[in-house]
Amino acid sequence: MKILVLLCAGILWLSSASAQLRCLESDASIEVRNGDALVMRYHKQPSEEAAKNDPLYSRTGYIHPLCTPSGKVITGDYAPDHPHQHGLFFAWTKTAFDGRAPEFWNQKQGSGRVSYMKTLAIHSDEEVGFDVLHRYEDLTAPGGAEPVLDETWKVRVSLVEGRYRIDLHSSQQCVGTKPLVIEKYHYGGMAIRGNAAWLDEVPDRIVTNEGKDRVAGNHTRPKWVKMSGQLDGAACGIVAIPHPGNFRAPQWVRLHPSKPYFVFSPMVEEPFTIEPGKAYESRFRYVVFDGEMTEAEVEATL
Repeated sequence: MKILVLLCAGILWLSSASAQLRCLESDASIEVRNGDALVMRYHKQPSEEAAKNDPLYSRTGYIHPLCTPSGKVITGDYAPDHPHQHGLFFAWTKTAFDGRAPEFWNQKQGSGRVSYMKTLAIHSDEEVGFDVLHRYEDLTAPGGAEPVLDETWKVRVSLVEGRYRIDLHSSQQCVGTKPLVIEKYHYGGMAIRGNAAWLDEVPDRIVTNEGKDRVAGNHTRPKWVKMSGQLDGAACGIVAIPHPGNFRAPQWVRLHPSKPYFVFSPMVEEPFTIEPGKAYESRFRYVVFDGEMTEAEVEATL
């Protein structure tokens, strides 16, 4: 087993590569597998579930399912209550672009779209994962869909102490000379939708490093957030750790009081602008586990 050292914003993040892990690409998706077991699936084309929903909710460029080492599916997709939430995904909500207001989160509006464009690299050697390109488009432009942002995702997966560790680096850049304003709003950004079995009001379904539950922790600025519970009669969960070098770190987090989702939202208190020629960079680490994961164990992964 080889140890990889990732240096970003002056912080060392350590990960390990396992010979069991491999990354496979098809026309429809990119999969990371641990032997024959699925770790995650990234969607290049709409899933079969998309066809069961209004076409407005169809989406590519996200991860689902995301599984624990024992095979439990942590994420959800096309949930009846929020069909615009798709596993592990990135979407801005209230925006301003060239005098218009495209929205990339609430797809029912039909005003904005995020799509997979192409695969940049597949890694299955020392590193395991993939690099892909997404495009954000303004669907309200008078001449038809207008490109707004290009986003690259660099996803790396490792197996550390019996848990999956996913490092995701997003880089967003304006396609042309027009800036995108991210307006002040209470949600939007890097999000995760959990398994439908976790659709409830259990307070500690989602907790922060400060010990705050989904109500007390809403719109706080934690170092990490954990979502966990029982699936198929056994405990499991996921921890999301935003990098301390991210814009406005620690970012605010929207924790829903009853839906199994949360999102890191840097615009909760004030807007900002993604300017042409200046990339908006963000990094997140996810640890997917079976059983329980203590605060000390989470802190050891930072």
